[in-house]
Parts: sequence; structure tokens; C-alpha cells
Amino acid sequence: MTKRKHFGRETAMIIAMTALGAGAAVAEGDGPLQLGAIVSITGGGAAIGTTATMGWELAVKEINEAGGIMGRQVELTIADSETDPTHGVSEARRLIDNVGIEALVGPVTSQETIPVTTVTGEAGILQITTAASATLTPEAAPYHFSNSPTGLNQMIANIKYAVEVLGAEQIALITDNGGMSQAAAAEIAAYMEELGTPLVAVQEFAFRTEDMTPQLFSLRKAGADAVLLINSLVDDTRRFLQNRDEIGWDVPVLGSLTVSNYAVGIANDLGEEVFDNVLSVQFSGMTYCPGDAVGESAFAKFAAAATEAYPDIASVGGPSGIAPYYVEPWIVAHAMEAAGTTDGATVAKWIEENSASIPNMLGTFGASTETHFLPSADAMVVVKNAYLQREDGLVERAQCDG
Repeated sequence: MTKRKHFGRETAMIIAMTALGAGAAVAEGDGPLQLGAIVSITGGGAAIGTTATMGWELAVKEINEAGGIMGRQVELTIADSETDPTHGVSEARRLIDNVGIEALVGPVTSQETIPVTTVTGEAGILQITTAASATLTPEAAPYHFSNSPTGLNQMIANIKYAVEVLGAEQIALITDNGGMSQAAAAEIAAYMEELGTPLVAVQEFAFRTEDMTPQLFSLRKAGADAVLLINSLVDDTRRFLQNRDEIGWDVPVLGSLTVSNYAVGIANDLGEEVFDNVLSVQFSGMTYCPGDAVGESAFAKFAAAATEAYPDIASVGGPSGIAPYYVEPWIVAHAMEAAGTTDGATVAKWIEENSASIPNMLGTFGASTETHFLPSADAMVVVKNAYLQREDGLVERAQCDG
């Protein structure tokens, strides 16, 4: 882990979140507030572990510099799920029973997160993740919130772009076999049926597959004139783009957040040419249109601080790679300060009623009693050349008004 430089309180206040609650409630416990984190440090999803850890540790450092949560400094304990849902559940129990955590960030993937929500639900622990399975409803996981859109909501902007701008009529879908992607595939198929543009083909691949050319050949044989790609791991994005380049198929690709967030690192590894005719979605707060001021957005300020903290941040996709994880402890901090408690039920109710007021650098939040997915439907936009970040870390939108 790269040794981080010191950040002053002013920097922490500027980046992404407002100052933590003036007149905050009296802390409920003595000593540090224990924040748990679960991620794959080892196993098939280990590439995520470094990225998530960087984001979480930077956020906690800044939160503590800003005064902590309800006057208590935050101690972060990170547990390794080993990319194994069963082991992730065991680690969640350990964090709750032995460490005494009062909130949890992670795991990252839906198949790990879903079983862990049973544990956090039983313990009344607030949990913030990037999991995007539609099965994570308020009824199923009452104290869990995701700062990712659902798989369908990630792809709606891509689908509209493919149909309305590219004029695609034979759209195909390829996904990994994770919980989020499998749920999204069914929802996307139903959504496109309603649009009158049913999917022409659907293919699936296993996490960290060694070869996707059979799936790509199948999609090409089906006559796909645009391909939707939704997946969780950077390794699979890299493999997809590499295999597509190797078979010489220049079909337009419209990818999920994983494509955008790791585009810089992938381009460094494989070359920019693998992104020819590749579009993807990104949070609106992380994008720009020509003429927008440089360095003024909340994300731009975060990107500058993150780059100072991690000089080698390009190796994990740049600031956008750690951004989804960085915001999670800040969501915990803001919600607990505003609710005046660490009690999971009370904080969850506050988020349901006030999510739009949570300051963040991604886009408008819109959780409610019906959905615990924080990003609202209009938080996503299509971007082009995601590997070409402007000097302030933002990427260019594919469409701009006017």
C-alpha cells in the first residue's frame, strides 16, 4: 500500500461531503467507533481488494481529520472474504461479535453481499456496499444500502443510446455469472421486450474466465449490431476487450460501470485500441461536457487529493477506480451524524427519508422505503473514451445538451 501524505482538515471538508453535522448528537459509545469492511483480499476477486481498501482507508483518514463520527474517531478493520460467500459470512460474524463493529462497508459483489446482509440484519448493523442485485430489497436486507444502481438502471442509458443514437436493432447482452448480473439479465430482457427491441442473443461467462471467444463468436453469429456488457471484475472486462480485439470484431460495445472505472488501467495494459467503438456508463458527477470548468467539481477535488495520496493510482484505474468505495464511509458518517445515532434501524429510516440530502460526488441519491439503491435513475450517463480522463479526472459524456 502506498504511504499516504497528510491531508489538512480543509481538504477533507471540500472533498465530496459537507462538514460533519454541526451540533452533532452525543456519541452513544465510548472510545473509537468501529467500522468493519469485508472485501476479497485473496481469491478470484482479489483485484477488487486493493482498490476498495484504498478508497475506504482514504475516506476514514479524512473523516477522522474532520472530527470523526459524533465526536468519535473511526477505526477501520478490514476482513478478507477470500471471494467465498461462506467465508464472508464468517468474517461478518467475527467483526460483529469480536471487534464490535457499529457499521459495515462491503463486500463488493452481490453473491458475497446477499448472505452477509442476513448477519448484519440480525445484528441491526448499517451496511453500505456496491452490490447491485435487484434481490437486495428493503424487505430482504433492511439495513443494507448500495451506492451502485441496479444492473438494469446502470444499463438503461446505454440501451437508449444504442437504440436512439446508434440506431441498433439487433442488440445482444453478455454478462458474468454473478448475482447482480444474473438478476440484471432478466430485467434487461424484460425492459427491452417492452421497448419493442428484444435481445437478439444472451451469453454468460464465469468469473475470471480464461477465454470469451466462444461467447463472442456466438453473439457475432446472431447478427448483433451492438453488445451490452455487464460484469463486476476488472479481469473480465480486460479479457472481453482483449478477445474482441483478437477476433477483429468492431461491434459497438456499451459497458457497465466496471468498464468506466477501470478503463485507464486496462488501456495501460492492452493499449487504447481495445476501446475502439466502446462506450460505457458513469455517474454524472464524474463526467464533463466541453466547456465545463476544469477542477471545480466535487469529484475533481477528490481526484486531485486521491492522486496525491496514491501516486500510483493509475494502476487501479485512477481515482474513478476507488471512488465507489471512498464514498461508503462518508455515507455512514453523514447518516449517523444526521440521525444522531449508530442504531441501524434508526439510521436506515433516516436514509430512506433523506437520501437526496446526502452530499456526494456521484449523482443524485434517491433511496426510499421501496428501494435501498441510492443512485437515482438519472444519475447515469453514457461516456466515450473512458480511458481518456481530463486533467481533473473527469471523462467526457457521449451526449451533451446543446
